[in-house]
Amino acid sequence: MKTKKIWILACAMLVALASCNKDNDNEMWLTHQQKETYGQNIAGEYTGQLIVTYTDKDSKVTIDEEGHRSIEAYRETLDNMQFDVSDYKMRHVFLQDFPVSLIARVVDADMVLSQALASAAPVAVTASYDFGYDTDYSHINWAFTPNVMPLSLHYGGEDHHIRIEFNNNSQYYTFTQEALGQPEAFRSIASQGINLQLQAIYDGSTLVQRFNSADDNYMHITFRMPR
Repeated sequence: MKTKKIWILACAMLVALASCNKDNDNEMWLTHQQKETYGQNIAGEYTGQLIVTYTDKDSKVTIDEEGHRSIEAYRETLDNMQFDVSDYKMRHVFLQDFPVSLIARVVDADMVLSQALASAAPVAVTASYDFGYDTDYSHINWAFTPNVMPLSLHYGGEDHHIRIEFNNNSQYYTFTQEALGQPEAFRSIASQGINLQLQAIYDGSTLVQRFNSADDNYMHITFRMPR
């Protein structure tokens, strides 16, 4: 009787496995040629605004009559910022001349580092990107993964190798296939805004500070082109 039950269980597992394989066979993937074509159509140099929203330890916190808590954020807007998108062979994006000095305003765990960042020169924020089908297979998703920004700063009589990490705010951007067939297709999503968030800063391998809205300490970065 026990042997019979084992055989029944084994058969059920084989049926489930066959079903999974069948589902995988039906999954669609973009070809390398499609990705190359889409990459060519989003490639270019794009100029727009950089909107940086942030809070820090001095931000004003208010609580309304119903007990809802809110925090006042600061906002900086920079014009004529450049966002470059490469073709699919390189698969990179570059937000040129990001004002690193702005990060000094939210680094309060190490004031000496904050002062050094305040005088740092602008640096490019770089990321890699890729394409993939949306779940309906009629739209194409474009997503990017920010790279670590390395900085070499000298302060306190020593050289410091600073690493600044960003995240993509868990967002991806959706194109229609028709839109991706047009030159400078990137404009269709850049007019809505491409978002980044400051995630963490390290001195060598030592974590200096993490940033998130739950701790009332964050920096949200948006690149936006005029419609």
